[in-house]
Amino acid sequence: MTRLQVIAFFFLLPFMSHAQEVIYNKSDSIAIERILHEEQADAYNGTGDLALAIADRFIGCEYVAGTLENGNEEPLFVSTEKLDCSTFVELVTAIVITIESGDKDFCSFCRNLEKIRYRNGIRNGYESRLHYTTWWIEDNISKGLITETTEECSHKFRTLNLSFMSKHPDSYPMLKNNIRMQKRIEELEIPFRGISSSYIPKEILNDKENIKHIKNGDIIALVTTVAGLDIAHVGFAYWEEGNLHLLHASSAKSKVVKDPLTLYEYQKNKKKQIGIKVLRISH
Repeated sequence: MTRLQVIAFFFLLPFMSHAQEVIYNKSDSIAIERILHEEQADAYNGTGDLALAIADRFIGCEYVAGTLENGNEEPLFVSTEKLDCSTFVELVTAIVITIESGDKDFCSFCRNLEKIRYRNGIRNGYESRLHYTTWWIEDNISKGLITETTEECSHKFRTLNLSFMSKHPDSYPMLKNNIRMQKRIEELEIPFRGISSSYIPKEILNDKENIKHIKNGDIIALVTTVAGLDIAHVGFAYWEEGNLHLLHASSAKSKVVKDPLTLYEYQKNKKKQIGIKVLRISH
């Protein structure tokens, strides 16, 4: 860990769980506070346009997988420079919520990021992180931070059976050789087995009339058929010349990009992706 990286945020102690365990670089706090001061919610035509404007600011940032895997603890990790698809969406969402709350400080941003990332908004170890996107969706809907708009478009249903983490513990540093944690994760998976989940089939993404309800800045979750998983990737919707695209942290391009492919083109040849779910920041 560099000297610029901080694990001391003691003035947050009254407001955050384990607040001394916030890891960030000084450049991260400067960048976030700059955005908080420069952007105004009333300058945009709704939350979605604000979200898209914030997401635009991170185009070109490096894609780094597994950015939240930081050893045996579960610090609140903040980065504006190295992002995977999930932390990119969380970063933008937390900034949007902070701006719309009227706050202008890094401390408030961190509280909102913790609220978004962890079950019931409380960071209490690895198991409290909302690892599956389905967990993330349900928890953040219950907190009033997002709504799901998937069913505004033509849609289908499929049966979820979350089990990937407990069945592949060697893929997760905190689960490997940790039987207690494996069992705890499985306990959290079980309520999400055999349940119905709506999605927009990918062939419908080529029908502009059917997807007209999707707005700039909506969160797009790409549905996968990989056994035990729910979502393969996440990003933000943006419309360009009448076509729907994805703004996302791309592993293929190793950075945050506005994908030149339409969302239909992006998904159509991915055999293990069957469509999308659509979420909207609603704070």
